[in-house]
Amino acid sequence: MILVTGATGHVGRAVVSSLASLAHEVVAMVRDVRAASTRLPSAIALRVADYEDASALKRALAGIDDMVLISSDGDTSAVMRHHANAIEAATATNIRHITFTSIVDTDELSPFYFSPVYRDAERRLAVCGLPSTILRCGLYSDFILDHWLAPSQTSGELVLPTEQGRVAPISRDDVAAAVAAVAAKPDKSRSPYMITGHRALGFDEIAASYGETIARQIRYRPCSIDNYLTEASARLDDPWPHAFSTLCASIAEGRYSQVSNDFTAITGREPESFRDFLLRATLANPGD
Repeated sequence: MILVTGATGHVGRAVVSSLASLAHEVVAMVRDVRAASTRLPSAIALRVADYEDASALKRALAGIDDMVLISSDGDTSAVMRHHANAIEAATATNIRHITFTSIVDTDELSPFYFSPVYRDAERRLAVCGLPSTILRCGLYSDFILDHWLAPSQTSGELVLPTEQGRVAPISRDDVAAAVAAVAAKPDKSRSPYMITGHRALGFDEIAASYGETIARQIRYRPCSIDNYLTEASARLDDPWPHAFSTLCASIAEGRYSQVSNDFTAITGREPESFRDFLLRATLANPGD
């Protein structure tokens, strides 16, 4: 029996659906049963728990063999606490194995706001005494589109402090496919996996691909961190201006340029290219 946390989020519900389609007994951990009823198949078993409630986490994990821990979101202190609570509950209930979605950027010297969070979770997994598999995921294609490319339509410019940094985008759907494939494997001995797209792209290429997709010229223009932080602070709530600006700084340092074949090794297919992702996303949302 495999429990998937964060099961109403995009990656979580895709993992649940994939595991169910592979005939695994899967349980979805959710905070909101009403939201779950609209986002998950009715046949999926639910357990209600919140990352903040240690007792509820232990009850949710009772009788579970393996846990897929989908990373939490929010400010760093909350996310670090959520991961710690889930790992502690898994340890207390003698879960057989944990599969965890981490990030490629966990280095101690990284400027990225969330790097310490994932580094802490990986450290906890290493010492908790339970077998675990870590998937270090690259930057989501969906994130690039939603937060950076889509807003560039008005001005025709993608303005970011990423300098000449490159990224190998991977879609959330592909991340979910990799997570489900690993969680379904009887042999989970190898770790960590690096889950990235098959090409590292510069932001000039990313902007040009988006422009071709929407039939509108978009160009990339580097800016300073300070200018980006000022602009982001005017439209985003904390902690996102700081999180996004430090992500850009990390990209500029080359920390997201790694390309791995692990996705293909896990799933037996190539990851979706960024261009194909843009075409798919545009067809799904023609008004965007």
